[in-house]
Amino acid sequence: MDLLTIGDVAIDLYMKIGAKDGLPALDSSTEPKICFYHGSKIPVEHFETAVAGNSLNVAVGGKKLGLETAIYTEIGDDENGGRVVNTLKEHGIDTEFCIKTPNDDTNVNSVIIYGNDRTIFSYHAERNYKILDWEKPKWIYYTSMGKGYESFQEKLIEYVEKNSGVGIAFNPGTIQMKHGLETFKNFLKITDILFLNREEAVALVGKGVTEELHQKLQKLGPKMTVITDSKNGASCSDGKKVTLQDSYSDKRPIADKTGAGDAFASGFLSAIFYGKPSEIALKWGAANAGSIIKEIGTTKGLLTKKEIEGIIKQI
Repeated sequence: MDLLTIGDVAIDLYMKIGAKDGLPALDSSTEPKICFYHGSKIPVEHFETAVAGNSLNVAVGGKKLGLETAIYTEIGDDENGGRVVNTLKEHGIDTEFCIKTPNDDTNVNSVIIYGNDRTIFSYHAERNYKILDWEKPKWIYYTSMGKGYESFQEKLIEYVEKNSGVGIAFNPGTIQMKHGLETFKNFLKITDILFLNREEAVALVGKGVTEELHQKLQKLGPKMTVITDSKNGASCSDGKKVTLQDSYSDKRPIADKTGAGDAFASGFLSAIFYGKPSEIALKWGAANAGSIIKEIGTTKGLLTKKEIEGIIKQI
């Protein structure tokens, strides 16, 4: 197994709202806002659903780039759980470790798309996470989980310490970030690649220019830090050098930014798997992220290895 992704999956409900149905913010804040009258009915221009979740998105992204991937996730024993498994099988992902819990519901997220950005109302049910008897992977990508992740995380640290040679990539999710750095600080010490967006990096180590953010994150233990910054591109550091990469975009309009970070991570990590230097890995990530945002959903725009290799000649 080349890649095992670990984390929650969900059904995403996408609702695209028209510009005339939002209300402008009435204060001087520079943060964009979309406002509705509470109790009103808001017309939706476009609606669709898809199977998603950080672990699933990265698993599918890695598979499209040629990695043999499996996913460990806890889901409900319901219709949505069946949809998750069937979708993963369609993408060629090993579903042996998709565990259905009787009487539990599969997570469902609501995604409001307005303009070129989105707001996600995420739901993570409490799960009984556990280490399973999976084949030793070359890489583990550990990401968003709900309540109960702390005890599982300690067991995962023990697993990694007993299984040398497993590369560890880590992207903390909503609940992990909300609970704070102290709850996953020990995991950073065994992390090979830490993926964060700029807002997450600032939340963990405070404000600073890109180089300062990397320096502060490096002190927490990860061997390599990667920070994505939307249209401003991305950067990575191995503790000695910070490398910058512009974002990538073709001529198509942006449809939905959901999943851009996961697309970047799967591109970057796959390049590292193939032995590419970090400079090229950044380009793989940028190309994959630039493609995913041109489609609604988190997997439609993911690129193949051949497609990425063609694009990075231009960036």
